[in-house]
Amino acid sequence: MDKPHAPATERNREPILAALRRHFSDRHHVLEIGSGTGQHAVHFAAALPHLIWQSSDRPEYLSGIRLWLHEARLPNTPAPIALDV
Repeated sequence: MDKPHAPATERNREPILAALRRHFSDRHHVLEIGSGTGQHAVHFAAALPHLIWQSSDRPEYLSGIRLWLHEARLPNTPAPIALDV
Protein backbone atom coordinates (compact mmCIF):
# COMPACT_ATOMS: atom_id res chain seq x y z
CA MET A 1 0.00 0.00 0.00
CA ASP A 2 1.21 3.49 -0.83
CA LYS A 3 1.15 6.09 1.90
CA PRO A 4 -1.96 8.28 1.47
CA HIS A 5 -1.31 11.94 0.75
CA ALA A 6 -3.58 14.99 0.87
CA PRO A 7 -2.10 18.13 -0.72
CA ALA A 8 -4.32 20.37 1.42
CA THR A 9 -2.49 19.10 4.50
CA GLU A 10 0.74 20.62 3.25
CA ARG A 11 -0.99 23.96 2.70
CA ASN A 12 -2.87 24.26 5.99
CA ARG A 13 -0.62 22.60 8.55
CA GLU A 14 1.37 25.69 9.61
CA PRO A 15 -1.66 27.91 10.37
CA ILE A 16 -3.24 25.04 12.28
CA LEU A 17 0.02 24.41 14.16
CA ALA A 18 0.16 28.07 15.20
CA ALA A 19 -3.31 27.76 16.76
CA LEU A 20 -2.42 24.46 18.42
CA ARG A 21 0.69 25.98 19.99
CA ARG A 22 -1.47 28.67 21.63
CA HIS A 23 -4.29 26.43 22.81
CA PHE A 24 -2.45 23.22 23.69
CA SER A 25 0.62 24.59 25.48
CA ASP A 26 -0.66 23.34 28.84
CA ARG A 27 -2.12 20.04 27.59
CA HIS A 28 -0.55 16.58 27.61
CA HIS A 29 -2.87 14.44 25.48
CA VAL A 30 -4.78 15.07 22.27
CA LEU A 31 -7.39 12.90 20.60
CA GLU A 32 -7.47 13.76 16.91
CA ILE A 33 -10.87 12.76 15.54
CA GLY A 34 -10.79 11.96 11.85
CA SER A 35 -7.04 11.79 11.26
CA GLY A 36 -7.50 11.07 7.55
CA THR A 37 -4.12 10.35 6.00
CA GLY A 38 -2.10 10.74 9.20
CA GLN A 39 -0.04 13.62 7.82
CA HIS A 40 -1.28 16.15 10.37
CA ALA A 41 -0.71 13.72 13.23
CA VAL A 42 2.94 13.30 12.29
CA HIS A 43 3.56 16.98 11.67
CA PHE A 44 1.86 18.18 14.86
CA ALA A 45 3.34 15.46 17.08
CA ALA A 46 6.84 16.27 15.83
CA ALA A 47 6.33 19.98 16.45
CA LEU A 48 4.65 19.49 19.84
CA PRO A 49 6.64 16.72 21.53
CA HIS A 50 5.08 17.43 24.95
CA LEU A 51 1.76 16.07 23.62
CA ILE A 52 0.74 12.46 23.23
CA TRP A 53 -1.01 12.68 19.87
CA GLN A 54 -3.69 9.98 19.59
CA SER A 55 -4.94 9.70 16.03
CA SER A 56 -8.23 8.05 15.18
CA ASP A 57 -10.45 7.42 12.21
CA ARG A 58 -12.76 4.89 10.65
CA PRO A 59 -11.20 1.43 10.37
CA GLU A 60 -10.62 1.64 6.62
CA TYR A 61 -8.24 4.62 7.09
CA LEU A 62 -6.10 3.19 9.87
CA SER A 63 -3.61 1.36 7.64
CA GLY A 64 -2.65 4.62 5.89
CA ILE A 65 -2.29 6.43 9.21
CA ARG A 66 -0.11 3.59 10.49
CA LEU A 67 2.22 4.03 7.50
CA TRP A 68 2.79 7.70 8.36
CA LEU A 69 3.28 6.95 12.06
CA HIS A 70 5.62 4.03 11.40
CA GLU A 71 7.81 6.07 9.06
CA ALA A 72 8.02 9.01 11.51
CA ARG A 73 8.79 6.79 14.52
CA LEU A 74 7.81 9.48 17.01
CA PRO A 75 7.62 8.50 20.68
CA ASN A 76 4.43 10.50 21.24
CA THR A 77 2.23 8.87 18.60
CA PRO A 78 0.58 5.66 19.77
CA ALA A 79 -1.12 3.39 17.26
CA PRO A 80 -4.27 4.91 15.77
CA ILE A 81 -7.61 3.79 17.13
CA ALA A 82 -10.81 2.99 15.30
CA LEU A 83 -13.43 5.66 15.94
CA ASP A 84 -16.43 6.18 13.70
CA VAL A 85 -18.33 9.28 14.78
